[in-house]
Amino acid sequence: MDLEVRERLKTAKTALGEVNKRDVAESMKRIRKYAQPYCEQLYRAELREHLREMLVGLTSDLERKSVEPIAVMHGVDRRIMEHFIGGSKWGWTPLFEQLRQEVRLEIGIEDGTLVIDGSATPKKGVETVGVGRQWCGRLGKTDNCVVGVYAAYVGRDDATALVAADLFLPKDWTEEKQRREKVHVPEDVSYRTQAEIGEQMVEELSREVAFGWVVADSEFGRTQAFREGAKGLGKSYIVEVPKDTRVRRIRRGTQETLERKQWEAQDLRRQIPVKDWSHFHVRDGEKGPIEVRATSLEIATCRDRKDWVREMLVIMETLDGSERWYWLAHAPPGTTLAEYVRHAKLRHLIEQTFEECKAEVGLDHFETRTWQGWFHHMVLCLIAHWFLLREKRRLGKKSARHHAEHDPRSDRTSILSAHARKQRSATELSSGAQ
Repeated sequence: MDLEVRERLKTAKTALGEVNKRDVAESMKRIRKYAQPYCEQLYRAELREHLREMLVGLTSDLERKSVEPIAVMHGVDRRIMEHFIGGSKWGWTPLFEQLRQEVRLEIGIEDGTLVIDGSATPKKGVETVGVGRQWCGRLGKTDNCVVGVYAAYVGRDDATALVAADLFLPKDWTEEKQRREKVHVPEDVSYRTQAEIGEQMVEELSREVAFGWVVADSEFGRTQAFREGAKGLGKSYIVEVPKDTRVRRIRRGTQETLERKQWEAQDLRRQIPVKDWSHFHVRDGEKGPIEVRATSLEIATCRDRKDWVREMLVIMETLDGSERWYWLAHAPPGTTLAEYVRHAKLRHLIEQTFEECKAEVGLDHFETRTWQGWFHHMVLCLIAHWFLLREKRRLGKKSARHHAEHDPRSDRTSILSAHARKQRSATELSSGAQ
C-alpha cells in the first residue's frame, strides 16, 4: 500500500462510514482517476497536478484543509500552492459545469429540488474579499465574516450535493475601487443582494440540471422577485417568510373575493380552526421522530404596492407549539398539503450538507484573500464532497447498473470537446495562468 493510501485510511471511517479495508483502499486509489475530467478543463500540466493534489488533500484526514497543510502533505512549496489557489487565473466555471453534469447523470430526477441558502464563515481583519460585519449563523450574531450563497441539488434517494457557490459582496466593497482591485474583484461585478444572487443562480441552473421545486429560507423567500423568478421558469416553490409577512385572504363563494383587510401571517394563523390542521412525520432526528402539524390556505401577497399575487400560505409548527414556521408556496392546482410539507422539510438537507462539507472537505478553511481564490477553493471543495458522496453511494451497495449510478463509463467524460479545450488553452495562456 503506497503512502497516499496509508495517509488517507483514517479519513475513511469518518467520510465513508464503517466499511472494510479493501473498500477503503479502493476508494483512496480512485481519487486521482476521479479528478481526470476536471483536470481536462485546465491547460497546463502543473495546474492539473495541483488540482489533483488539492482534491487528495481536501478528502484526506488533515485537520486543517487550507493550502499550507495540503502543500506540506505533498512536499510542495507552499507558495506554489498558494498561487494556484489565490493568484492563478484558471477558470472555475468549467469545473462547476463538469460537476453539475455528473450530478445530473447520477442523481438527477425530473422532480428534483433546488435548495438555496447562504452560509457565513467568520474572518478577522478587513482584507479578505467580501469580509464585513454581517449576520453569522454559526456565531448566532452579527460579526466579521464572509458570506457565500449556495445551491444544493436534492435528487434520487434524497442524495444532496452542492452544485453552485457565489460570493456576496457587501455594498461598501462594491463602492471602493482600490479595495476591489487589491483582491481582483472583476470590474463588471456590482452590488447584488443575496436574494438577487439566488434568483440568478436558479435561472442558470435551470439550464443545466432538472428540478421541479425551489426551496429557500426567509433571506430569499421574503423577496417577491425571487419567488416570481422561480414561477417564471415553470418551477414550483415553497420558501420560508417572516411571521409578520402581510397577506390578504381569498374568500371562496359564488365568486372569489379578495378581503380588504391585511393580516400578518402570525395573526392569520389564530383564525384557522383546529379541524384544518393535519399531523405529519417530518423525519427521524437524533432524539427521536420530528413531527409537526401543518395547514395551508390561499392568500394574496402585495407586489409593487398595488398588484396582489395569488400564493399559498403554509404554516407548520411543532406539536407543542414551541416552534413555528411560515412559508409562501406556489405549485400546480391539486398539490396536496403533504407535498408542500415534504418539500419544505428538504431545506434541512442543505444545512446538513454544509456541515458535511465543513467537517469533511474544509469548505470554511479558505485562507486566500482574493476573488478568484474564494471561487477556486469553493469549486474544489464541492468537487471533493461530490467524490465522497459518490463513494458513500458505491460502498453503500447501491445498484449502479439499475439507475446508471456511479458508472464511470457513462458519466466520467469531460464536458469539453477537443476544440473547446483548445480554446480554453488559448484563454489561459493569454491571461497568464501559471
